[in-house]
Amino acid sequence: MPFGRFFRFFRYVTFGTLKTTVSRAFQRRLVGLSAEMAYNTTLAIFPALIAILTAIGLFESTVRETLTDLARPLQNVAPQQVWELLNEFVESIKESSSRSLLSISFLAAIWISSAALSAAMNALDQIHRIPREQRRPFWKAKIVSIVLTLGTMLLLVVASFLVLISDFIVQFVVDHFLAYVIDAVWVDWILTVWRLLSWPFALATVAAAFALVYRFGPSQKTPGVPIVPGAVMAAVSWAGISALFRLYVANFGRYNQIYGAVGTVIVLMLWFYMSSLVLLLGDQLNATVSEQMPERDKRALGLIPTSPRTGLKTLSNAVTDHLPRNRGKRRPNADDDPEEREGDSLEDD
Repeated sequence: MPFGRFFRFFRYVTFGTLKTTVSRAFQRRLVGLSAEMAYNTTLAIFPALIAILTAIGLFESTVRETLTDLARPLQNVAPQQVWELLNEFVESIKESSSRSLLSISFLAAIWISSAALSAAMNALDQIHRIPREQRRPFWKAKIVSIVLTLGTMLLLVVASFLVLISDFIVQFVVDHFLAYVIDAVWVDWILTVWRLLSWPFALATVAAAFALVYRFGPSQKTPGVPIVPGAVMAAVSWAGISALFRLYVANFGRYNQIYGAVGTVIVLMLWFYMSSLVLLLGDQLNATVSEQMPERDKRALGLIPTSPRTGLKTLSNAVTDHLPRNRGKRRPNADDDPEEREGDSLEDD
């Protein structure tokens, strides 16, 4: 069963494993590299918004409204100050439609965002203990970071678009077909359930983005280290930590009163910092669990390829270990002559 194989990973997620994961996160400077990722992401977010809004301005008004709705799920996850900062920035430049501004902002956003992915790739190499001489050269690492940046952005945009389109489809089906068959109470209930089901899909998208970074971020793929379980745990942890941080900032945080106008930017960087740290801790958990997982479970999970020759050798060794040992003596056969058996015993004596 695929789900049984998937949940086998979590049998090794114990308190000791989590403690080792946190300890190695400090040893391998994941905390500092997360701060570097957060800084580069903060620098990249505003050129990215300029590029996106300039691109939206090139479309018709109906398409603009549809594309603007793609960012609404962020309001339920990000802190309120972050959403207000981004919204004010959007309002200030949403009338722009310069193609040169689009190209310059897009290139700047991709280049700066790839720096954040470069820091993540460096952290992943340290997690998997890849020697420096075996890591990617600078030019190759930069190309991979840019491709990962574009792939992650595309994945998130496509997922948001699918969620938005699915909402339109469900609303259309309910209004034009089910409304004539069932009561209005059931119609509202169906819409509510569907909106709740969209959250697991959003988390699955975030987990897929994390898994993409885990798979192609390190310079070398380490055999026996899983990808999906840590990505799923990191995505769920990211959603929970973001929600808790949002509540903390809304009820207890006084960043604007202490830091003034810079307070919102600090909240934005803190959110990016926690998101980056959760991303790295997910892969560190994969590596830590892999060290404690026996080869039998790794083969069952498909983490270690089993060649036919290796499988036959393992089976032969298992059969040999269970056979009785004769210690060099020939076991007498029923067809042997009794005199020959006595001769053998005399020779042994």
